[in-house]
Amino acid sequence: MSNNKLVWSDTDGDLRKKSKKSSNGSSPVDENSLTLKLRRLTAGKGRTVIEISDLPNNKKWCQSLAKDIKKALGVGGTYKNDFIEIHGEKIDKITDVLDSKSIKWKKTGG
Repeated sequence: MSNNKLVWSDTDGDLRKKSKKSSNGSSPVDENSLTLKLRRLTAGKGRTVIEISDLPNNKKWCQSLAKDIKKALGVGGTYKNDFIEIHGEKIDKITDVLDSKSIKWKKTGG
């Protein structure tokens, strides 16, 4: 069982890391055609998290959106692979921030 896949090159370095980095996506974002989904989640001891999904495939844009929302609300949160998590029960304030940026949104779940 020999695996002849090239994993290291003197000129390019670790080729395994390069293949993962190339999939981060940097396509331009058209905010007019974008519709984000907002969902309220509770778990454990009653902690509430707002999850924002259906994000475009642009990591830098998503990180800056998460930063703007967290800064506007004064709460914590994070951007993970396919969604943004905002801590606290502030879904109305999140919708206000998205409206001010002219981004469409839709509440999902219960």
